[in-house]
Amino acid sequence: MQVLLLGCLALSVAAQDPFTAASGHYHLLLENPWVRVARVTYGPHESAPVHDHPLTPTALYIYLTDGGEFRFKHITGLKTAGYVVTRPAVKAGAIRFSHSARETHSVEYLGDQPTEYLRIELRTEAPVIPLRDVRIPPAAMDPAVSSVRKEFENEQIRILRVVCAKGETCPPSQHADYPALVVVMNGPDKGAVRWSPKAETGTLEEIRIELKTDPIAAR
Repeated sequence: MQVLLLGCLALSVAAQDPFTAASGHYHLLLENPWVRVARVTYGPHESAPVHDHPLTPTALYIYLTDGGEFRFKHITGLKTAGYVVTRPAVKAGAIRFSHSARETHSVEYLGDQPTEYLRIELRTEAPVIPLRDVRIPPAAMDPAVSSVRKEFENEQIRILRVVCAKGETCPPSQHADYPALVVVMNGPDKGAVRWSPKAETGTLEEIRIELKTDPIAAR
């Protein structure tokens, strides 16, 4: 990421929850003690006013479409206060897992095409927080063969790509005792989220996030 120092910031700006301050871009899909999931949408060269994001141990970003660069002007944030941070372009199907921090910023989308992604705030215990972003590229999987591919695992989460072939039931989880968030990655429901759903039938592509620790509030 390219980082540029801001010359001057109005620290007194009263930021708000993104679903209020930037309601045209942030759309709440699901909230429970484990996660809060927002679908984020931007048209070409759109911007969002100053808003807040809460403190959670970690966060996941799942990119539903290709997208251009974003420019974040940070007023507050861990190691970002007073800086402009440019997020690089992304590809549909990519995943980013990162530490999370309470932050206040405005956003400018620099891309020429509309873009959509999910922001998933993880509210569960994180025994190990990544020092650097974990970036998982898109993966081509045969849609005619039901299969599961593990993309990442640590003490907090397990990320799986799941393919359910036409007319076949999706492969069952090997860890059905863990609560899970499932994101649909194809078809008319692309971008929809399910909370620990019952077995579904293909043709279907999913990203399954299994949560291995309890919500922090449950301590």
